[in-house]
Amino acid sequence: KILHLIPYMHPSAGGPPVVVDRWCVELQKLGAEVQVLTTNAYDDGSSPDWIEQYRSRYPIDVCPLTGPKGFGFSSQLRSRFLELLPKVDLVHVHNLWGYSNQLAAKYCPKYSVPFVVSTHGMLDPHSLGRKSWKKRLYGSLMEWPAIRKASAVIFTHEEEERLARTSCSGLPHGHIVSLGTEDPPDIPRAELAEQFLTQYPQCRGKRLVTFLGRLHSKKGLDLLIPAMKSVIETVPDAMLILVGPGEPDYVSSLRQLCQQSGISESTLFVGSVAGIDKWAALAAASVFALPSYQENFAIALVEALRVGTPAMISNRINIWPDLVEKNAAMLCELDSTSIAAATISSLTNVQIALKMGEDGRRVAEENYTWPLSTNNLRHCYSKILNGRTQDAVT
Repeated sequence: KILHLIPYMHPSAGGPPVVVDRWCVELQKLGAEVQVLTTNAYDDGSSPDWIEQYRSRYPIDVCPLTGPKGFGFSSQLRSRFLELLPKVDLVHVHNLWGYSNQLAAKYCPKYSVPFVVSTHGMLDPHSLGRKSWKKRLYGSLMEWPAIRKASAVIFTHEEEERLARTSCSGLPHGHIVSLGTEDPPDIPRAELAEQFLTQYPQCRGKRLVTFLGRLHSKKGLDLLIPAMKSVIETVPDAMLILVGPGEPDYVSSLRQLCQQSGISESTLFVGSVAGIDKWAALAAASVFALPSYQENFAIALVEALRVGTPAMISNRINIWPDLVEKNAAMLCELDSTSIAAATISSLTNVQIALKMGEDGRRVAEENYTWPLSTNNLRHCYSKILNGRTQDAVT
């Protein structure tokens, strides 16, 4: 019986809700009982059925916030947590800097229930560098002592663990559990791409450089947009496609940057997509671009690989060595010149890009699936519950 404790599960909140959702679905297939406890953070009323969509797959309690969204305080969350805690075998906490972490650290030891923490990249030095003095102060007073009470920390890659240990000393034993992706629709890539081109006919006949994910400052879009000016000068039919949600002020700043860079006419902001529309956007791309400043895994990247789209990525994505070594992605440095050169190479060397897409699909299918990820996670849980935490899961 596993309780996943996470400050937010709204789909607009990025990757952690996706990870929790897929793990819960797959854990049930392996015979585990799961429960999710969360708050209504990020719920702006635009998707009123999001809770019921989760509830159709597994039990979930969504408690109303009674404090700032960032901290995730909820008096009802505490009450419900104390009701559930004696009934579960293990608590899996997701994310840092929130009230839920303090709940687990305070009450799990009292009930002799082990808990593990998935930091989702939040101990990366780049992540800690944002609002650094607040995080360092809160970390030393509250967060680090809480994490040290955990039975283990779940990392998605050895590099995530290495970086985390440079940020916080005395972390508990680490287990490596890579993430996965859903299977793409059983539809030929050309047919999927046609669905996107039918919806956005201005993209037909263009070579699409596509970013898909949350529009956020860590994604390197401030470098990608200026780089596209050089790309379009060399490849006139290139077009930048930005797919995903973002804070209105930040999206507005990206539009202004497009205008300043002279690429507004060659840029399309698509907004949020889901289901087959997401896969269609990835299939229509000539190259998937993710020049991020920091990613502990990047699910959207692996989804692009699953449909055979070649990818251009930065060396700040923790899984980059695994992909580049197997010709599954092209590497760029974190500057616009390098990003432009890698993008131009991907667009103009068609046979090389085609081979990279094929290799990327194979690597993703063999290494990054939710059943494989969840099997490793369940093995990790078993070790902890059996009191054996010496060996990392790889």
